[in-house]
Amino acid sequence: MMTAGIRHLRSELEISERKRLRLQRIKLFEPGESEDFNLWAMLDLMTLILAFFVILYSNSLSEINPDQSQQNLSPPAIADVIPPGSLPNTRLPERAENDLLIMQKRMTQAMKGMNISDYSIKIKKDRIMLVIGEKISFTEGKADLLDPIKEPLKKMAKVFNTDYTYRIVVSGHTDDTPIHTEEFPSNWELSVARALTVAKYLMSRQVDPERIAIEGFGQYRPVADNYFYKGRQANRRVEISLIKDLRY
Repeated sequence: MMTAGIRHLRSELEISERKRLRLQRIKLFEPGESEDFNLWAMLDLMTLILAFFVILYSNSLSEINPDQSQQNLSPPAIADVIPPGSLPNTRLPERAENDLLIMQKRMTQAMKGMNISDYSIKIKKDRIMLVIGEKISFTEGKADLLDPIKEPLKKMAKVFNTDYTYRIVVSGHTDDTPIHTEEFPSNWELSVARALTVAKYLMSRQVDPERIAIEGFGQYRPVADNYFYKGRQANRRVEISLIKDLRY
């Protein structure tokens, strides 16, 4: 339809051009005629040219994909403007927060009556963290589990098996007192060995090893000042973190 309109305008332009030439001849051979013939011819020509370009412009717009034109009018998506990873951390979904609270309650209930005090259970960001002090878990400079922590870990394993939507990360930590034994040349080896010992005990209580990861940080993530005795004691710890897998 638009192409037919353009052909029509071209025809009109040709007619207008012939009309303008005829009017020029009239002016030359009939001097008595009005002096406005050329003015009217030019106005006619300019009008047709303007209409011609209006139709060309309209035709070009009609060829644009409607979906694409609509998309171009829409504001850009956030992912197109802000690089991945630059957005601030958002809160967990409400359901995941509730699940964390439920699991924390189960763990706290399981630890009751254990007659031990060197531990804590807390929610930190996206995880529940059970912090076990060295006093109830390991002899200083060693990685063999002490008896007082075995029963609590046994109960923890039962709690962990009530919800398979959590990943379990066992992290070992030490103070900054150097260690140079044949078994543990540095605090790195000691922290990893302690984390592995706890992880193995959980696996012996039917916790799926595919859910478990271990970490050893040595003295490099202290929670207290190593200058003081109590600070060093607090830094010698194992952390068992339950991290909600949001795919479930």
